[in-house]
Amino acid sequence: MKIGVILAGGLSKRMGEGDKARADIGGKSLIFHVVDRFAPQVDALLISGDENYETGLPFVRDIKDEFSGPAAGLWASLAWLEKHHPSADGFYTVPVDGPFLPLDLTERLSATAKTCVATTSVGDHPTFAYWRLRQLRTAFSTLETTRNLSLRHLASLCHAEKVCWECERSFLNINSPEDLAAARNFILRKEKLSGAGLRRQG
Repeated sequence: MKIGVILAGGLSKRMGEGDKARADIGGKSLIFHVVDRFAPQVDALLISGDENYETGLPFVRDIKDEFSGPAAGLWASLAWLEKHHPSADGFYTVPVDGPFLPLDLTERLSATAKTCVATTSVGDHPTFAYWRLRQLRTAFSTLETTRNLSLRHLASLCHAEKVCWECERSFLNINSPEDLAAARNFILRKEKLSGAGLRRQG
């Protein structure tokens, strides 16, 4: 059973006011772009965050007084899955600000039974990953501090393998108003090209 987790627990500080999960891109909120591309790749989908953003999906909040930083969502998701899906071997993650995630993400990350992260020529993208529960639980148990744990460090503790993609745009993270504007322009260009193609066919 493939289980996906959308990491939506960030504070969006660089985006200014508002929750970036609700940011509009092409007439659709950011989280729905992610759901539309991710949901067909998994059997069950969970949101790691404070709400489900009207998606109808289950969500799990970070566990207070436990791990903090980017890994807090993984810690809460791990606990939730061990309770609700005890037979699961692991789960896939994508960030809520990754609207162009690859449509073959889980297929390619499934090639190994180990924890693995997506990588491109610009570096690793540990928010786009497969986390094996046993490795993840072991990694958390070895930590001496719970503050500001990066996913990159957590992946290294899990001895994560790397799966390479050529398209860097697929792993765009929208972390600033400039990123949001670029994503909107990209969607607009795609729509114009699609419209032009339909007119030629007609």
